[in-house]
Amino acid sequence: ARLVADLLQTAGTDHVMTVDLHASQIEGFFRIPVDGLTAVSILCHALKRRLPASTVVVSPDAGRLKMATEYAQNLNTSVVLLHKTRETGAEAHVTHLVGNVRGRSCLVVDDMISTGGTIAEAVDTLVDMGARPGIVVAATHAVLLGGARERLTAEPIGDIFVTDTVDQPTEAWPRLQVVSVAPLLAQAIQRVTAR
Repeated sequence: ARLVADLLQTAGTDHVMTVDLHASQIEGFFRIPVDGLTAVSILCHALKRRLPASTVVVSPDAGRLKMATEYAQNLNTSVVLLHKTRETGAEAHVTHLVGNVRGRSCLVVDDMISTGGTIAEAVDTLVDMGARPGIVVAATHAVLLGGARERLTAEPIGDIFVTDTVDQPTEAWPRLQVVSVAPLLAQAIQRVTAR
């Protein structure tokens, strides 16, 4: 990340806008203004009409608890937390759940889906703990590396909401709902250029 920051600045970049960085510390690598935007509100707007009233927001790990809390505040609901250990970059194991999902609909949130391993493990744990099937997933960045789609087509998973920060062909995967970040970026650019 530091190398990319240095390369962008050397190339003449004088202002950066990001959307849901995986680690907020990355902003500190820049010596130029960085606007850290979040797609939580636009994803919540798309989710509100699709979620049952009893839905609880699930943080798949402690690192996403702040983001999950933002979702819960926007959706006027509560948060539960899954504690996990990571074996490899693609393999994580949930060790326990903080909160109650029995008989409830769940929304699992994350900043990024790369291999789908974290989401798949979270969904399996939630179902084992009594959550209703049709678990909805929301993530800002859908990288979807090899095998991710297969992991995310499991029966307990319902719709998957992502943004268009990474281009997604949706015609072959009807459960994937892509929400545009264009209005978010346009508003931020207007504010910066109006200064």
